[in-house]
Amino acid sequence: MSKQTEQIGIKKSEIDTPVLLVDFDALEYNIGKMADHFLATQKSLRPHSKSHKTPEIAKMQLAAGAIGITCAKLGEAEVMADAGIQNILIANEVVGSKKISRLMELAKKCNIIVAVDDPENLAIIDTAAEASGVKPSVLIEVNIGHNRCGVTPGNQAKSLAKQAEAASNISFKGIMGYEGHVVDLENITEREEGARICLQRLVDVRADIESLGINVEICSSSATGDYYISTQYDGITEVQAGSYALMDAAYGRLDLGFKHALTLLTMVCSRPTGEQIITDGGLKSVTPEHGFPIIKNRPDLICHALSEEHGRLKSKNGPCTDLSIGDLIEFIPGHGCTTVNLHDYLYVLREDRLINIWQIAARGRVR
Repeated sequence: MSKQTEQIGIKKSEIDTPVLLVDFDALEYNIGKMADHFLATQKSLRPHSKSHKTPEIAKMQLAAGAIGITCAKLGEAEVMADAGIQNILIANEVVGSKKISRLMELAKKCNIIVAVDDPENLAIIDTAAEASGVKPSVLIEVNIGHNRCGVTPGNQAKSLAKQAEAASNISFKGIMGYEGHVVDLENITEREEGARICLQRLVDVRADIESLGINVEICSSSATGDYYISTQYDGITEVQAGSYALMDAAYGRLDLGFKHALTLLTMVCSRPTGEQIITDGGLKSVTPEHGFPIIKNRPDLICHALSEEHGRLKSKNGPCTDLSIGDLIEFIPGHGCTTVNLHDYLYVLREDRLINIWQIAARGRVR
């Protein structure tokens, strides 16, 4: 029996810190809530696994009705395929001979779809597929406003679609686009209006391609912040939302009705003054790019700074008298995706008892 297995059944207060916790009941609620929406709207959900990087959570999402999963990187997809997941979209371009060779090996294990936005890259994938005896699927990524990857709507999109449709060794499945610049806007009017502009661009591209007599089976888009808008569009077939499962503080500010399932358990390690609370969770445990973490069940406390090993908290209301060295505090991360990537394991709790320890198996798989 491993040391980790020996811990199953202990109380939350007995777990060493800092450590990422998952509230299993909240996770189940979030997965169920999203699944119910997609069942009701008769749309497909392909949840993004970059948020949790954990096969056990991906399998829960599939069991609840998801048609497959989305990965950000080839390395993540390899982990998920090794865990037995069969329907995977890599929502990124895979380029370079080494990665394309790995993509061909992956195509032997699962039904893999990869994003493309370049004619030469598409041709290289087609040639490699012929040599490997496989037939991976592709989605053409369209720039619908995020201005990162993707072909321009119009002639560029139609030209690449014709090339993909004519290729002998790949299967053209459709298109995808990402409106990442609007999905987390806290102003609901700006978020929803921005999302609608982008989504309309994507469905217009679908119509353009279909006007050429090319079937667009998949039109994939969106995130947790605008999933409910995407499902209002007849032309959108599936959504790549991911953060809803664990739910970080940034998305929590959008008031979407999901629960915070992910927290970082930290311990008070110093009380220099009555107003200061120093914990053992810093930048090596939680990321601040979408805002500092908020303190679970403690609206009177604010995290105002993070150093490598320490979280620096202060009281909003004068001296804090109820926290001592050794007491536990939970952070709700500002950004769950990058926080998860700092850790090796998720400690899964139900009613403050440890019920499982899941390896974050795709952690660090950035290649």
